[in-house]
Amino acid sequence: MEARLLEELVDAMMAERGVDPKVIHEEALRLYLNTNPALKLDGTVALWRKGRISLAKAAEVAGLTVPEFKEVLAARGIIRETEGKSREEMDAKLKETLPWQQP
Repeated sequence: MEARLLEELVDAMMAERGVDPKVIHEEALRLYLNTNPALKLDGTVALWRKGRISLAKAAEVAGLTVPEFKEVLAARGIIRETEGKSREEMDAKLKETLPWQQP
């Protein structure tokens, strides 16, 4: 169906039934992505790489578990960088948590 006809169809539904065009567009996009999971996965990876969503949210949107999403990233050669605390911070936390273990 051509784009102009689709627009007219949405306009007609809005006039006849009071359907919100935004709802139609959102549902159409949702259905499109659900029938094209590879495209949905690509978009999810892109959002995660841009820092727009967390790893857990990306996995959820893609319909995967976090370990599965990590495997997808690894298979695509995407390296995940993680931040860790400095040695001094870790030592201080260890002393705080296990004070009896210190000499």
